[in-house]
Amino acid sequence: MARPGVISDSGVQLTPAYQRFDAEAHFRPAPQRVCDDPRARCGEVLTGRCKPHQCPLFASTCNPQSAFGALMVSSEGACAAWYQYRSQENEV
Repeated sequence: MARPGVISDSGVQLTPAYQRFDAEAHFRPAPQRVCDDPRARCGEVLTGRCKPHQCPLFASTCNPQSAFGALMVSSEGACAAWYQYRSQENEV
C-alpha cells in the first residue's frame, strides 16, 4: 500500500551512473504533511463552490506561514490572494 500522495510503480529514477546526484537518497527528506482535516475546504474553493474565507481553517490554522494546501502556499493561490487583500474588499 502506497502512502498518501504516492502512486505505486510510477515516477522516475536516476540511472546507476547518476545516483550519486540523487538528493532524495542523500538527504532522506521527511514525508510532506497532507491535510487530512475534514474541516478543510480546499477542493470546494478550487472548484468555486465556496470562497476562501468560508473555510473554517482560513486565516487561523491555515495561513501563509502555516499553509495546509497549494491554494495558500502559492502567492498566486486563491486563499493566499484572499488572505493578502481581504482588508481591501470593502474599498472597491
